[in-house]
Amino acid sequence: MKSMKLRRIGIAVVVAAAGSLAAVTTPAVAGTLLGGATVTNGARGAADGRVIDGPVTIIMPKTRRGRKFDVMAANINLPANGGGVDWHTHPGPTFGIVTGGGTLTIIDDDCVEHEYQTGQAFVAPKNPHTARNFSNAPVTVRATFFLPHTAPPTPPTVFVPPDGDDVLDTYCQLVE
Repeated sequence: MKSMKLRRIGIAVVVAAAGSLAAVTTPAVAGTLLGGATVTNGARGAADGRVIDGPVTIIMPKTRRGRKFDVMAANINLPANGGGVDWHTHPGPTFGIVTGGGTLTIIDDDCVEHEYQTGQAFVAPKNPHTARNFSNAPVTVRATFFLPHTAPPTPPTVFVPPDGDDVLDTYCQLVE
């Protein structure tokens, strides 16, 4: 029953987040970064084609303008003892590397915790998730986002609406 209930919550949150995707054109709003966390968006560039050659193949969906997509980098700093990025999704594949500090904990909407230490890489889940630092040392992460090429530019993160955020926090027993 828990799994079935969770699936309904996850689906509702994904639908709510997807419905707000077109309206989101600005960086994170108040309440989406926790405990003094900061995100600094770095370079962003457009790429033509559907595949990036190398050890990883990225296939972006075809759009009206072809297969052009953006690649964006960001530095994420999560203070010790509770810094984090609230429940969110990404509109394309997202990769990260913990570049320093304590332990990064990513919690998905099934309340499963995945922990990463300095030097470890991860792929962010497609479903709603939150990134938290429960350790005693600050955590730094370098994230790379593969995004649809749109005008205005597609934001790299879509935050779950407040009511969905509250449901997920309660369900996963998280305190903000």
